[in-house]
Amino acid sequence: MTMIREFSGTTMDITERVSNREDVDVSNKVAPTGDKRSRRPVIQARNVDKVYGNGTTALKDATIDIKQGEFVSLLGPSGCGKSTLLRIMAGLGEASRGTIKWWEQDYDVVGEKGRKLAFVFQNATLMPWAKVRGNVRLPLDLEKYVAGDVDKRVEQALDMVGLSRFADAYPRELSGGMQMRASIARALVTQPNLLLMDEPFGALDEMTRNKLNDDVLRLWQENGWTIVFVTHSVYEAVYLSSRVVVMAARPGRIVEDIIIDEPFPRHSDFRVSQSFAQYCKQVSFALEKASAMGQEGKV
Repeated sequence: MTMIREFSGTTMDITERVSNREDVDVSNKVAPTGDKRSRRPVIQARNVDKVYGNGTTALKDATIDIKQGEFVSLLGPSGCGKSTLLRIMAGLGEASRGTIKWWEQDYDVVGEKGRKLAFVFQNATLMPWAKVRGNVRLPLDLEKYVAGDVDKRVEQALDMVGLSRFADAYPRELSGGMQMRASIARALVTQPNLLLMDEPFGALDEMTRNKLNDDVLRLWQENGWTIVFVTHSVYEAVYLSSRVVVMAARPGRIVEDIIIDEPFPRHSDFRVSQSFAQYCKQVSFALEKASAMGQEGKV
């Protein structure tokens, strides 16, 4: 079994470890529409189990590859281990059994040039006493970046998520959608290559969620990131993803991997297209099957 580094799980701990002083490495950026077979894996999980101290099996035999430049959504009923698997990918917990590799190496490679990782939580987790600018710059302050570099990166990150005008606002003065934008900017300020997002838009209204979905897709294409995205929404998963990985519960395991073979960029007209409806039907059927497996306790 390959052991992975364990973190305490706070925003400060995460951002401290995934930041790096070096400039972004663009040499391994890949257009999302390229040949997936030629892309190198960013994450390789093999036969991963997660059993908690009380005996609960959160994950059973999870095997998945995430290739460079992919947008992969993890979809499944509550308790199927989506977030558990994502946190293991982030290095925020240990697998009880199995192996996981980052860029075909052990976790120590994370943080090197071209191998940076960032995590976006379900909630914005902003510091209420700090302005938006202060929240976004936190990872760089922890790494003691030069002041001029920090200011430049913060401005770039705020501009990417459309919050430049609200840099001096406090979190309480922002809407829920704007708070989540600030949380995303805090992840982007580290200039990541791999972005892990744990159901970041689940608490937002549909219009705000759709707008943020479009923003994330645009940034993903512009920057050549790899994204793993946890969601409960079939429609969100189909709209965003190049692949939808469906999971079942009790125990949590991967039961289906569906390729969404539609071109990017995607726009609102895709949501009302026949192909979108067909993919949603296919994914919904897989999700119903996964839910039934969990209720029956089938492996």
